[in-house]
Amino acid sequence: MTENTTGAAQTAATAVAELPRTGWLRVRASDRAMLANLERQYGLELHIATQHPVYVAGFTILPIELPLPAPTEAGSQRETVFESARIVVALTDDLLITVEPDHPVAALATAQLRVEQLPEAASSREALLLIIDGLNDAMQNTVDRTSLLLNQLASDAVDSSGGYRFEGRQVGVADIAQTAVSLGGAEELIARTVQGQLMLERAARRVRRASGGSSAAYSTLLSDIQGGRRHARFQHSKVRNIQQSLMTTLDLKQNQIIKVFTVVTAVFTPPTLIAAYYGQNFANMPELALPWGEWFVMGTTAVFALVPLAYIKRKRWLR
Repeated sequence: MTENTTGAAQTAATAVAELPRTGWLRVRASDRAMLANLERQYGLELHIATQHPVYVAGFTILPIELPLPAPTEAGSQRETVFESARIVVALTDDLLITVEPDHPVAALATAQLRVEQLPEAASSREALLLIIDGLNDAMQNTVDRTSLLLNQLASDAVDSSGGYRFEGRQVGVADIAQTAVSLGGAEELIARTVQGQLMLERAARRVRRASGGSSAAYSTLLSDIQGGRRHARFQHSKVRNIQQSLMTTLDLKQNQIIKVFTVVTAVFTPPTLIAAYYGQNFANMPELALPWGEWFVMGTTAVFALVPLAYIKRKRWLR
């Protein structure tokens, strides 16, 4: 199985050269000249986005869109960022064409090494199976990284239930909101992963149908894809559980805030009523003429303030 890759230096030559009829032809999505040549010689308009498999000019067109880790510099410590990698596969019995993103896709590089080991008589479908298998492994890597992120978010959710961070400050509503935003991003990533796995499974089924057989290789590949999708859906369930835990914690914190205001209101309402009474300036207030009248009013105010507080503490409403 031969492999051909178009680069910037080859663009001018490939624009007019006769394209191969066998092997694996890799094309960059930004190579407009090569895409125009594919349209001219094969009748393929691979630059037009499509979401469903189609049959054009004897080719089976299979769109695949996957969330893959963005390339990072060696030794970089920044958080892994996932980018959407759109790959368009055009397939006949002898020729395999892939339109790939401009940035390198590690899964395709690994698949290329495996394809090069195939015998010359190998069909394009066998090469595509190796490519799908490599992309499925990349999807599993994405799910594994998401699982590690969810473990950290689960720890944050536990901290938000009333614990403290390493800085010594109590976790507040802002921390819960930040964790919820991160969970939303993880949920979106998992949804895109499941969608990508469905595209891989659909591509594998199309290839098996076109080959007219049901070999063990197809069955094993489909089982691997379905197992990865079940793992991704399990991670999605974990996201929902953490989100539910966060919402419960947020409700509890809001209830605690309301409880504090309720206790303060209960303690200060009696003194407020007494102050309002003596602020009326009635003409006849005999207790004001008593030598101990001021202390009497102050003591009464204190008693009426402490009685609700003692009752609240007795009922343990402050816990």
